[in-house]
Amino acid sequence: MVKFFLVAILSLTSYAKTSSASPPQVTTDIAPVFGLVAQVMQGVGTPSLIIRPGSDAHHYNLRPSEAENIQKADAIFWIGTELTPWLETALTNLAVNAKKISLLDTPDITILETGKPGHHHSGSPQHSNDDHDKHDDHDKHDDQNLIDAHAWLDPENARIWLKVIAEELSLLNPENAEIYKTNATKAANTVIDLENRIRNILASRNMPPVFVQHAAFAYFENYFNFELAGALYDRENEPPSATHISKLHELTKNTPKACLLAESSIENNVIASVFEHTDLLVQEVNPSGVRGSVSNLAYFELLTALADSLQNCAQH
Repeated sequence: MVKFFLVAILSLTSYAKTSSASPPQVTTDIAPVFGLVAQVMQGVGTPSLIIRPGSDAHHYNLRPSEAENIQKADAIFWIGTELTPWLETALTNLAVNAKKISLLDTPDITILETGKPGHHHSGSPQHSNDDHDKHDDHDKHDDQNLIDAHAWLDPENARIWLKVIAEELSLLNPENAEIYKTNATKAANTVIDLENRIRNILASRNMPPVFVQHAAFAYFENYFNFELAGALYDRENEPPSATHISKLHELTKNTPKACLLAESSIENNVIASVFEHTDLLVQEVNPSGVRGSVSNLAYFELLTALADSLQNCAQH
């Protein structure tokens, strides 16, 4: 009985320690970032999400409630202007006192330029290890259009971000620093487990050529050393041009089986034209990880959806 009450008291003490400090108000831009921050904040608080599920991150109109969350925020984690150029003005005007963390500026993550191989990028010159890093950083800010913003599709970047998120939250809320650190480590280990599952699937000899709806998976290709067969759309959110369809015909004319990762509905005539002579399996997977309502597991769910889709491709 004494032991029972001792355990109960210790449990209550632990809970009081966890919840004694008021948690920081945190907001995030997109679902994958929300998922990472939510994992780090588990047991302390929950972040809010700016961009509604299924919306175009590149062009977006804030709702009053979303603007209010930005205004109240102590910290804002976002990918950066490369993904949401419109958001910079909103953050400047509304989040006057908030700490704004652009994840693409994180030191030592992999940054890809559109259509080019990956390299490690340091977010500020003082973190650079050599002149090449400084040159990369200079190029990034000179022409943001060259930067592929879908950096969350590199799981190593996500693991680095988890550590950064924990560090930034600890500065705002040092009373819960140990919780943030522990949560970040636990989440990073889960990401590693999902990475290993994806690697095993990609190693299958039965994997057919895999196409995607548009070219948003370069970080995934680069990290896993897996080459996609092609992108159905040559311009995001626009139907493929006649020239691009012609190129796809050349890729698929001798392809008996293929798989397509589609994030939204595609015109049947486009699929019928491109894959006329191919046994095609279509798998729904969105690179933004948005599938219905967003949960605290959003980033894990994204990697799981990719793994499940690719496994189905390998079994096609």
